[in-house]
Amino acid sequence: MTGYRSGFVAAAPWVIDALRKYRPAAGTTPQEFVQRASIAAWGDEDHVERTRAVYRHKRDVLLPAFEGLGWRAAGKEATMYLWLALPDDERSEAAAERLLEHGIVVAPGAYLGESGEGYVRVALVPTVEDCERAAAVLGGIA
Repeated sequence: MTGYRSGFVAAAPWVIDALRKYRPAAGTTPQEFVQRASIAAWGDEDHVERTRAVYRHKRDVLLPAFEGLGWRAAGKEATMYLWLALPDDERSEAAAERLLEHGIVVAPGAYLGESGEGYVRVALVPTVEDCERAAAVLGGIA
């Protein structure tokens, strides 16, 4: 359901009261079908564990390949992205362009804000097989 947004707030009563006053002026309520789908999704912890395992596997496949380029993990493990710090002399856009020449797409950190220079972001959303192919390509670049 990419693109649909839903969430909930669990907080002290005074926070919920403040949010109730603020929210009508700052947003809209998701459509009913999104709310119903959210309730079903939030009740499926098995899906969460399976999804975490898949992202963990993709990370385990790709991270050593990027480390072979001299790039190091700069973020936490619990994410669907790999944030990678580049060597000091490498700019994020140049690094992204170099990988793109080999069919690998990453987001230059500079595109995500001034503090992002010197980093790239890799979305762990392709299939495991695509990640394995990318790791093989990265191994040939190093």
